[in-house]
Amino acid sequence: MNKTKFFLSFVVVLMFLSVIKINSAEASSFGLNRISGEDRYSTAVAVSKSLWKGTSSHVVLAVGNNFPDALAGAPLAHKLNSPILLTAKDSVNASTMAEIKRLQPKTIVILGGKSIITANVESQLKNSLSGVEIDRISGENRAETSAKIAERIGGSKAIVVNGQTFADSLSIAAYAARNQQPILLANKDSMHTSVSNVLKNYTSTYVVGGTIAISDQLFNKLPNATRLAGKDRYETSAKVVQALYPPTFGTVTAATGQSFADALTGSTYAAKKNQPIVLVKQSSMPQAIWDVLKRKKVKNINVIGGKLAIQASAFTEPKPPAPKPAPKPSPSIKTSDAVVSTAKQYLGVPYLWGGTTPSGFDCSGFLGYVLNKHDVYIPRTTAAIWDYGIKVSSPKIGDIVMFETYKPGASHGGIYIGNNQFIHSGNDGVEISSLNNSYWKAAYIGAVDVINK
Repeated sequence: MNKTKFFLSFVVVLMFLSVIKINSAEASSFGLNRISGEDRYSTAVAVSKSLWKGTSSHVVLAVGNNFPDALAGAPLAHKLNSPILLTAKDSVNASTMAEIKRLQPKTIVILGGKSIITANVESQLKNSLSGVEIDRISGENRAETSAKIAERIGGSKAIVVNGQTFADSLSIAAYAARNQQPILLANKDSMHTSVSNVLKNYTSTYVVGGTIAISDQLFNKLPNATRLAGKDRYETSAKVVQALYPPTFGTVTAATGQSFADALTGSTYAAKKNQPIVLVKQSSMPQAIWDVLKRKKVKNINVIGGKLAIQASAFTEPKPPAPKPAPKPSPSIKTSDAVVSTAKQYLGVPYLWGGTTPSGFDCSGFLGYVLNKHDVYIPRTTAAIWDYGIKVSSPKIGDIVMFETYKPGASHGGIYIGNNQFIHSGNDGVEISSLNNSYWKAAYIGAVDVINK
C-alpha cells in the first residue's frame, strides 16, 4: 500500500514538473541566457566576468550616459582582448572599480576627451591601481575620435554610420569587432576631415543605415560602398544579420534597441562568441528580427540586460498586426496643430533645470509635458528623444527639432511650429525662435517625428 501511494505521488510530481516545463517554454520561443546587473554599469561588469575569468592586460573605459565616443570602441576592445566597462563622467562607480581591480590591467584605454570623461577619473584610477597606464583616445569631436580608433585597427574594409544616433553602429558592432573593421562616424551629408583622411586607407566600406542616416550623395563618395539598411533600426539590425552571417547558426546575442549601453558592452561578448548582436524592443520582438532568427534557425539567445530593459515577452513570436482601421482625415495633422496650440499656452514660463511643470520647464520637460497632454509619451532626455523618434529629412509642424549645444549629441530640443520657427524652453523661458537665427542654424542637427512613432 505504501509503495502504491509512493508511486502515485511520484507520478503526480512528474506531471506537475512537466506542466512547469511547458509553461516555462511558452514564456519564450528560444532558450535564454541572461547576463545582467542592477544597472548598465553592473551589467557591463557581468559581461566582463562572464568572459574574462582571469586577468586582462587592457580595459576599455567608456562613459555610461553618452554614446558618441563609445560607438567605435568595440573593434578596439576586441583587438586588445579587453572588455568594455562603463564609468560616470567624473568618477568610477564601485562595481566598475572592483572589476578593474579584479582584472589587474596594465593599461586602461579611455574613449573620449576630458569633457566626456574628466581628469578626475584618471586620478581615481591611478590612485587605486598601482602602476596602471592611462591611454586616452580622443579628438575634437566624436568623428575624430572614431578616426583615431580606426588608425589603431587598420584593415582594408571600414564601416560608416551616422554618428548622431547609436542603433546602426551597434547593429554591426559585433561583426566589426570580430572582423577588425573600424566604425567611422559621419553626418548625413558630410564627413569630418579626419574621417575622410583615414578612409583613404580603405578599399571598401559598409554603410549601415538608410538615406536619412547617410545620404546617397555621401554614400557615392565612399570607397566601394555597400549599404545595409531597413525601414527602422530593427529591420536594419535584421539586414546586417541576414547579409553578414552564415545561413544557419544556433545562438545570437540580444540587447535593447532603445538604449546604447547594454548593446555596446554586449557587442564584445557577441564578438568573442562569434555571434551577431540583434536589437529588440523592451517587451516585444520586431517582426524583422523574428523572421531573420527563424530563417537562420536560431535556438538560443544570450540576453544582455535585466528584465527592466528587456522582458521575456521580447522573445516570443510577434502578434500579427491588428487590421488597420478605416482612414481618418489627417489625424496626425490635427494632433500636431493641437500640440502647437497647447505649447503656446506656456509662453513665458521660466526655465528651470529639471523642471517638468508650468512652475518651470527645462527643454525636454517642456516637450514631455506638452506632448503628454495629447497622449504622446516620449523619453525624459533630449538624447533619448532623438534616438526614440523617427528621423525626418525636414521638419513638419509638431516634429521635434534638435540641436547640439552644451554637450555632444542632441542636447536641446523644441517643437516645430511652421514658418521655420520652433517653440522651446530656452534660457529666457518658453519662447519662439527661428531656425534662421545664426546660433540655432549652426547648432541644428535634425528633426524627429514622435507623434507618429
